[in-house]
Amino acid sequence: MILFYLFLFISSTNGIFLFFERDSYEFFISESAPINTKIGSIQATSSSSLSIRYELYGDINKTFYLNSTTGILTLSNTLDYETISIYKLTIEARALSSTVAPSFSEIVIHVLNTNDNPPDINVMFYPSVLTEENVIKYDLNSNSTPLATINIKDLDESTNNLTLFINDTQHFQLQFVRQSKNGLITESIYILSTRNNPHLLKKDHYYLSLYSCDNDQPSLWTNRTYEFHLKPNENLCQFNQTHYIIDIKENLPNRTLILPRLTNQFCQTMVHSIDDTKNFFIQPRTGDLYTSTMFDREEQSIYRLNLQAVDQFNKTMKAILTVRILDEYGHIPFLSLKKLRLNRGEFSSIDLFNSTYCHYQTMVYNYFQLLSNCTLKKLSLPVQGKYLFSIQLNQKYNYEDTFLLELTSDSNETIFSNLVQSQWMIIIPIILSIFLILLLIICAAMIIRRQRYKKQKSSSTLSNSEENVHNKYDAISTLSKLKVHDDHQLSPSPISTALYIVQKSSSSSPIRDDEGYSGSSDVSENPLSMETTIITANQLVEQYRIHEFRAHQMMSPSNDDAPKRLSTSCVSADVSFV
Repeated sequence: MILFYLFLFISSTNGIFLFFERDSYEFFISESAPINTKIGSIQATSSSSLSIRYELYGDINKTFYLNSTTGILTLSNTLDYETISIYKLTIEARALSSTVAPSFSEIVIHVLNTNDNPPDINVMFYPSVLTEENVIKYDLNSNSTPLATINIKDLDESTNNLTLFINDTQHFQLQFVRQSKNGLITESIYILSTRNNPHLLKKDHYYLSLYSCDNDQPSLWTNRTYEFHLKPNENLCQFNQTHYIIDIKENLPNRTLILPRLTNQFCQTMVHSIDDTKNFFIQPRTGDLYTSTMFDREEQSIYRLNLQAVDQFNKTMKAILTVRILDEYGHIPFLSLKKLRLNRGEFSSIDLFNSTYCHYQTMVYNYFQLLSNCTLKKLSLPVQGKYLFSIQLNQKYNYEDTFLLELTSDSNETIFSNLVQSQWMIIIPIILSIFLILLLIICAAMIIRRQRYKKQKSSSTLSNSEENVHNKYDAISTLSKLKVHDDHQLSPSPISTALYIVQKSSSSSPIRDDEGYSGSSDVSENPLSMETTIITANQLVEQYRIHEFRAHQMMSPSNDDAPKRLSTSCVSADVSFV
């Protein structure tokens, strides 16, 4: 296909053509090559002796130079493999005659890596040990006192091993932590500490030199020198910082550890305390900080605690803890004022946050507007109620918070509401009193009805008893009509005659025909008792007594039909005979 286009091109230009022998040219050059180093030569071919000009495209930093007449490519600036390891450029060849079409080709330049970067030493001294004027206060109670963290980096890709040496191993020591390689960068970390021994007290000035080697080809070294003044200190216990920021999630359970001890390793016997014991708990001895409640981000999202620690020498140390409550999406709060209660008639605007980075909101709830300076402005008179706003910061990523605004009624509405409440305070007791009175009336009616029922029941019972007594009286009265006569004729014994007389115990009863009863002369055969009580029809109680008279002399046969003679002096006046 290319040959076909080339044939057409030659035919259209009457046999005159211009082209590169290859579509792409590839060159290699070391990053340590000096300037004006020749990289290569690119030549175009033509069918006749044409005057050709060359042009280079894509070299923005002017790192290379192309001779427009000869086509020789040279280095015009320094190379860095760690910055750019490959260049892709375009070269153009054109004839001075306008009748010939130009030709293009690609140039690829590879930069070869060389060990040209020495190790970089970064020493971070601990503020708890290194004080002003390079004074190191070491602890006599321990074998060593850490001074600093040493970080060594090498940007060369060929570097795989970094080492660190010190000049004074009698008073100082190094502890290797780790070595890692992140892409092209090789990194090693060491801990520098003192050797706490009596030799430290003999002199005041110490000179420490650090030497780092990349162990590459060629080997490159880096040197750092420091001067210290070492002084013993019996107590190096203190906070590493004066202000700490802690971010925790909103839905953490109670008694969750959110921060371990903040004092350094020299603190042995400490007593820790905080001023907010309602929401947080700190172990007095260890200094571990825990939660002691479930947090509500709408109520409060930022807590500031004053931390205090007292050591065994009664030295007091203080620090400030800022605890921020994150929501489920990890949004960071920033509002100290979380909720506000205002009269809806008096509300006009509120400054929520001292910033100019708030996300502008044209209309919120149809009544409010949030300006970019974090000011909440009223557009129209809102109704009474609670409004929850979501506030975002544009310039700070992931900063979002909530604000709760509660609007109450105005004074006239408040007076009316209070009046309604006062009326109900009067009406409710009246209703309760009426209900209580009705309840008492119902109870009294039920008691009266029950008593009437009992009386009716007792009267019916009494009438039944009276009827039973009356029946009894009739039975007794029938029996009490006795006849007194001589039973001599019926008596089997000629010498024994029984006479029965009924005597009334009271004369107030109505007059009855009390008659004697003729029966057997044997008293044991009479079923009546010797003394009987009878209730009459007029409810009068009458008592009758039965007297028996026996004969002690023999009667003459001629006088069998005559009754016996009774001594009237032995008969009571209350007895009547028939």
